[in-house]
Amino acid sequence: MTWMWSSCGSTGCRGTEVSEPGEARGREAPVIELDRFSVEFPGFLFKPLSLCVEPGARIALLGANGAGKSTLLRALGGRLPDYRGKILLGGTELRERLLEHRTQVGLLPEKITGTPDETVSGRLSLISALYPSWDPEYAARLLARLDLSGDAGMATLSKGMGLKYSFVAAEAYRPPILLLDEPTSGLDPVVRREFLALLGEVMDHGLARTLIVSTHLLEDVEAFADRVWVLRDGRMVEDTPLAALDPRGSKHGLSQILYDVLDRPYPG
Repeated sequence: MTWMWSSCGSTGCRGTEVSEPGEARGREAPVIELDRFSVEFPGFLFKPLSLCVEPGARIALLGANGAGKSTLLRALGGRLPDYRGKILLGGTELRERLLEHRTQVGLLPEKITGTPDETVSGRLSLISALYPSWDPEYAARLLARLDLSGDAGMATLSKGMGLKYSFVAAEAYRPPILLLDEPTSGLDPVVRREFLALLGEVMDHGLARTLIVSTHLLEDVEAFADRVWVLRDGRMVEDTPLAALDPRGSKHGLSQILYDVLDRPYPG
């Protein structure tokens, strides 16, 4: 069975403190289409999925460990080319123009990479060569806003500092699609709050950018999402506007509503 979904959504505008007045605002996100997408690893099958995501969607990707969240994000980010079916960005199959499509997608992975002798600035300089739209001034402003020194060694970064580095690496070329894999996991409440505030700012660059964030922290969902996807054992079992889950806007009850959604019995 192929699961069919259609996701459309956008959020209102918020001001941004990291963009200079009058500067280029980036690119509008292309439509994302999955056509019978599936992938298989030993002991795991991501079941065939077809869906469409319109520009401007803000999606929370929920599910237990091993449900397929990271697999889906890596595939959308062009880091998992061995899939069946199709992934289309703006109508073009991702694998046909992989390098070009990667410039349209920023992917923040769960784990950062870097050699022990590298600095944050050195690593960002290497990455910048891969992206023609990389904006060094914007990267510098992000580092300053996040209070992360470019001289810091990659091997010395804490969990929170590693998140900051990874976010700058994913955002500095202003990709129209931003994919974040568990970005606030393990962070202290202050850093979490600051990161979510910055995320809200950078996603408003005057154009419809698409955001997909996997998270276990259900209390964070209302800070960035207008739609919820739920994966279970490699299958999409829920694709619902956030407002439909909580029609009365009861913020104190939203986390419990999301827990209930995750615990629902779904047909196999």
